[in-house]
Amino acid sequence: MGKKMCKEVVWSELCKNNLKDAEEGRPVVVTMHAHVRRVSSLTTLCVFATALLVLTTGIIGGMYLYRHFAHYKVGQASNLRHFRGWCSIPYLPDIQGESSQPIASSLKHRPVPTEASEMKSPKVNFFEEEFDIDVKFEQYERIEVPSFEHGRKAQFVHDFVANKTGIVDYENRRCFVMVLNRNYVYPPRVLYEQIAKMRAGYYDADTQTVRHTMQVITPPISDLKNVGLFIARDCAQTPIYMLEKATSPIFKRSLDHESKNMFVEFAGNKVNEFKIVNIDEATPGINPAEAS
Repeated sequence: MGKKMCKEVVWSELCKNNLKDAEEGRPVVVTMHAHVRRVSSLTTLCVFATALLVLTTGIIGGMYLYRHFAHYKVGQASNLRHFRGWCSIPYLPDIQGESSQPIASSLKHRPVPTEASEMKSPKVNFFEEEFDIDVKFEQYERIEVPSFEHGRKAQFVHDFVANKTGIVDYENRRCFVMVLNRNYVYPPRVLYEQIAKMRAGYYDADTQTVRHTMQVITPPISDLKNVGLFIARDCAQTPIYMLEKATSPIFKRSLDHESKNMFVEFAGNKVNEFKIVNIDEATPGINPAEAS
């Protein structure tokens, strides 16, 4: 009890002396207790640990995002399982009539247009395609084309297992199936890489227009085993007609009718136009909304 009173007396005297020194302008010496120094060190340690945690989180998050988006870079298709996206396709319409040969020159290495040449040359248009590509297993490609001036809305299904191509006619709810032409339809992995380059701004793809004149074989098929799993699934509720190269005489029709029986697609090599001369012989499917 006596020691405690002595400490209080000593502390009181020190405070009085410090106050007196401050009033007289002499420097004042303040002594900090040990627990005050410990609190300051703990605060510094917490701030340092928080900064280190934030830095580590940022590095890990950056590495994760880099690996995630690197899958979509050109040349990284080996890490990508499935691709779904849009791409704009240059299209030069056919103004020379029917042909089984390329009828429009590629956009690559085109001469600089002059005022006179622009009067003679058709305008280059673009149409959008939506791609659904099985990059990893390379079993199928789905290419959806919207309705535009020179073609009707459709979905192309390329089944690389069954070696078949299906055309889903959305407007009349029917499907057309033909042999897969690998000269114009790139394999899934190659097509994905081509699309990635085009989306990056390198329009070096061959965009010549090729006309394929086809005809419908009637009646519709009933056995779906030969059309492939993917085509059968997309066309299960519609009549399916086989297509073959047209052998019957072809009559010139109006441009308005041309767009109604034309399906257009780009699948890696050239813009392919499929004209079905007897498309009216393919009976449209029943719309579920109308049936109910």
